[in-house]
Amino acid sequence: MLDAEFRKLWLGQAISAIGSQVTLVALPLTAALTLGATAQQMGFLTAAGWLPYLFFSLHFGAWSDRLRRKPILIATDLCRALVLVTIPIAAFAGALRIEHVVVAAFVAGSLTVLFQAAYRPFIPTLVSRDALVDANARLALTESAARVTGPGLAGALVQIFTAPMAILADALSFVVSALAVAAVRVNEAPPDRVQRRSIWREIGDGVAVVARDPFIRTVTVIGLIFNVAITTGEAIAILYVVSVLGLNGALIGAALTVGGVAAVAGAALARRVTDRFGIGPSMAGGILLIAIAWSLLLVASGPPLVATAYVAGRNAFAGFGAALFNVTSSSVYQAAVPLRLQGRVGGAGQVLSLGLIPIAAVTGGWLGEHVGLWNTLAVSLAGQLLGLVYVMSSPLRKIRTTADLTPIAAPQSGELPA
Repeated sequence: MLDAEFRKLWLGQAISAIGSQVTLVALPLTAALTLGATAQQMGFLTAAGWLPYLFFSLHFGAWSDRLRRKPILIATDLCRALVLVTIPIAAFAGALRIEHVVVAAFVAGSLTVLFQAAYRPFIPTLVSRDALVDANARLALTESAARVTGPGLAGALVQIFTAPMAILADALSFVVSALAVAAVRVNEAPPDRVQRRSIWREIGDGVAVVARDPFIRTVTVIGLIFNVAITTGEAIAILYVVSVLGLNGALIGAALTVGGVAAVAGAALARRVTDRFGIGPSMAGGILLIAIAWSLLLVASGPPLVATAYVAGRNAFAGFGAALFNVTSSSVYQAAVPLRLQGRVGGAGQVLSLGLIPIAAVTGGWLGEHVGLWNTLAVSLAGQLLGLVYVMSSPLRKIRTTADLTPIAAPQSGELPA
């Protein structure tokens, strides 16, 4: 059962997720519409949001294991609110520049990396091991629902108040999230100061766990393969559906809405799916659905309305599959890794699974220009199929519940088990 303390966290994250979706739309619109950013500047803005995962995940993960996690969550929420609120203030004063927006994206992204380093390990302090899938499913449900409602809300706010002012909504949502976390009553164990060593040794602990534990290694490698493969395709996917399939903005918006609804369904049904098939098979099933989704994009053709049906189907399969994968992979991490190690293990995993996204985006753009848009999508699908083969041959395929995941032994006297 998920008690009142978890529901407080859940409520705060639901509001914050909607606010983040508003910024996801409003921030690039601020650069493009308000500041007239060039294509290169838009590329810098995109990279600024993702580079913190590459730069800081290892250190932030280790730091989150050294401190109580609840204060980290509150502090990062409030700091993100302060960073974002500078954009509407500068716009109101007529002093907003593209450099300001890029720096704000980088700083807010860095704070998000620190927040996530503490957030996932915080959940097992609120719920039992057998409730992890349910908890992660509910959190994924709110994130998916935010993807459905957030862009529409963002569009309305941008239309009424302008793009920079719409970002104020996200700043306020972070304040609400901080208040919700502050209201959570939890008994966090104090950090172990006796065993503390250098930050690099502790980072090495996280890297060693990822390398040695077969379950964590599999989840991390799958994340690496799929994020690189999918980002390579996503870099030119919009260009493909516009220039090759002939979809306009309204049709693209409709197709994206279908994907958002499917993601909500995936998160809502994740517990039932894992109860029926098991965690490992469900993870493989989610990956299979994503690969099917990209296959639909490759075979899409016909008049714009027909092509839109293909793209909507692609978004539906991808949305459902991604939600299912996210719920199962988070549950594997939380069940297999002791609380005292979760920050640094998660940090090491993020560097590998998310750190290469900026490079993959640049690579996808280069491939689209030099080998063609359809061929780039085919390369993306080939990478996803590689990931499917990998997970089907991994130890995860036999995992049915979190009880089947033996927790990794916590390091003693500064050493990890062999």
